[in-house]
Amino acid sequence: MKLQTLICSTRPNRVGPHIARWFHGLAEAHGDFEAALVDLADFNLPIFNEPWHPRLRNYQYDYTKAWSASVEAADAYVFVMPEYNFMPPPAFVNAVDYLYAEWNGKPAAFVSYGGQSGGVR
Repeated sequence: MKLQTLICSTRPNRVGPHIARWFHGLAEAHGDFEAALVDLADFNLPIFNEPWHPRLRNYQYDYTKAWSASVEAADAYVFVMPEYNFMPPPAFVNAVDYLYAEWNGKPAAFVSYGGQSGGVR
């Protein structure tokens, strides 16, 4: 099973890569996964701007095509994300909205961190 650990914060000075590397190490050590670490910041997705609905998979932009190929390659996902004002980071919501079929029928889990809702006090 191909498991992607996705770093979902794209802001400067983020803590996400440290936490994601920790979790990715656990997934690799488990041994039952082909684990991959993916950084959402590497795709540089603007606010959703594809002209067609994602269910059509008629992507016009290279960044969307690259994002689609990355998500399509996995069988399951772990989203590593902070909470921003009791919500997920906008970059994560935007990235999810870019695609449709690539997510279908695949399990997902979350590793959250933050000042209040993420569990750090």
